[in-house]
Amino acid sequence: MKRSIIILSTLVAFFVFSSTSCENEPSTQIKAIESSIYNQIKAHRLVSDPNDNLVHQYVMVQEAQLYSASMAFGIQEVDTSGIDPHWAILHDKFGGTNDLTLVQSIISSATAQEIVQIWKDNPETNSLLLLDYSQCGAGVEISNGIAYVTVLMMLVE
Repeated sequence: MKRSIIILSTLVAFFVFSSTSCENEPSTQIKAIESSIYNQIKAHRLVSDPNDNLVHQYVMVQEAQLYSASMAFGIQEVDTSGIDPHWAILHDKFGGTNDLTLVQSIISSATAQEIVQIWKDNPETNSLLLLDYSQCGAGVEISNGIAYVTVLMMLVE
């Protein structure tokens, strides 16, 4: 009986103390394709700089997801003309410089490797991918067989 009480009180204490959080931020679910896009970009950057410090930033993922959704639902064209409010949110949270926004629409069955390869094959976007950034977030929204992709990158000192 004593053993059961000790186990029960340990479990209660664990759940009480582990379930509290100081964060009021909503959680961001990072899709597998979004992680894969980040991993492809990171791998590409590591080839040219083995000390690359690019991290996957969940707040940037959230803003990229919102922008991809606005493209998927026809609120925004597949371009960067409406990205400024998203960058304003990110700059309020982190500061940062060297903003880069990449967008594209592609068939929903495309892999992360195929998505990133499109940017790597274009000399202009390829050189942009290799500039000085420390934070990255990828967002993907699928609608009617099309994947709408947004990648945000910036430097935070």
